[in-house]
Amino acid sequence: MFKLSNEVKIGLLALVALALGFWGFKFLKGMNVLSSSKTLYVKYDNVDQLRPSSPVFIKGFQVGMVKDMYIDKTDDKTIIVVLDIHGNVDIPKDAIATIIGMSLMGGKAVEILITHPCDDDCAESGDYLIGGSKSLIESLLGSPDDFDVYTERIKKGLSIDFDSLAKANPNGIAGSVVALDNSIHNIEDMTRQLNEILALNKQSIATITGNFASISGTLKANDKNISETIANLTALSEQLKNAGLDQTSKKAASAIDSMAMSLSALKATLAVTTGTLHKVDTLAQNLIGGKGLVGKTLTDEELYDNLVSTSRHLHLLLQDLRMHPERYNTVKLKLFGKKRTKYANPVDDPAYQLLVDSLEREYSRKVKN
Repeated sequence: MFKLSNEVKIGLLALVALALGFWGFKFLKGMNVLSSSKTLYVKYDNVDQLRPSSPVFIKGFQVGMVKDMYIDKTDDKTIIVVLDIHGNVDIPKDAIATIIGMSLMGGKAVEILITHPCDDDCAESGDYLIGGSKSLIESLLGSPDDFDVYTERIKKGLSIDFDSLAKANPNGIAGSVVALDNSIHNIEDMTRQLNEILALNKQSIATITGNFASISGTLKANDKNISETIANLTALSEQLKNAGLDQTSKKAASAIDSMAMSLSALKATLAVTTGTLHKVDTLAQNLIGGKGLVGKTLTDEELYDNLVSTSRHLHLLLQDLRMHPERYNTVKLKLFGKKRTKYANPVDDPAYQLLVDSLEREYSRKVKN
């Protein structure tokens, strides 16, 4: 029967270990060397902090990863990104590989936009795709043109039965609209009452009108100053209009929504941290109480005595090595084969007697105590 030697077994084990290590390293980087894949290239003017090992998506489904990135040597400005795509995914040659932001916390990815199915123009290994990029706001909220649809809906208004909604939720938006409608009716009643008061105080109003005429004359005398003030206010209004405050308010609203999402994620993180601290506290209590393997190890006095004894043995071994180095420089080791060194009785070693004496002194000390 054929039998492998120890040297061959160790060599085969080393080869298997190297193969598993190489496969594991590639797997942690997102590449599976056991499956087929194809390599596609994309040129970008700016990769916006895209990194190797970043995922590649098609409609949110990961189909590969960024394998490598380097500068095009032909112009020293263009960045070439190498994409490793799963072999069973067909991508048209005119697909757009867009760099997108994954979250507010950072991180970039590549999203491949496909407008039609792949028939005869499928991209093969070595082909180049069209490059593109999206800002973080576009990645999270979509194209700005999409907001026009929502704006038109708001302008036209929505058909909502506010009375029913107000009864179901008095504290909600519908309840507020109903309250506003009631307020408008109250204002109409107040206006009617005000007309009656004006009719009863017609003479007083005539006197007040005369006073207003006097004031109007004063204003006419200061017409030049008032005109200059109005001109200044008009210029200020034009500057505020050109400043684009409406766009700024939209950006501020988007920033506030993003901040709310971040605070929600932070709240979840704090909850997980609290649970972790509770587990750590429980673990510490178990260690103090001597529960489990580690707890028993920390509170076992016999283990401590054994460690002290082991330390003493090591000290004696080092002392014997220093006093009798000739005992150790003639030792011959054989890594492979079945040859073994001759056994020597430790009782015949002079260091053994030193160990016995040390143990007797330790025992005498414990008895006295």
